[in-house]
Amino acid sequence: MTASRDVVIHVSDAPAGVARAIGSASTLHRFHPDAQIRIIVNGPAITGVTRDAEELRLPAFATVEACEVGMRAHALEPAALQPGILTTPSAIAALSDAQWAGAAYIRI
Repeated sequence: MTASRDVVIHVSDAPAGVARAIGSASTLHRFHPDAQIRIIVNGPAITGVTRDAEELRLPAFATVEACEVGMRAHALEPAALQPGILTTPSAIAALSDAQWAGAAYIRI
């Protein structure tokens, strides 16, 4: 039996960190194609997933999730997100839940 390899990549400081996290996820996927990868974005980085930001190349092997709490703090509606960006009710709850379930945590 193979243990699940879950990874959460947390992006919070800068909008440019989202593209960097996607690049890091690509590297991780190359070495561990079985890993379940979630990129969770909150704080000032949240503007990096909006339609006004540079277009992101979303990977098929990972999800990019915007924190709904952070979206409200920046007065962003779901329609302001780039296509393919998911939302999570709370980054802090999602990150905690993932770590309690055994996921690796990486902060970008």
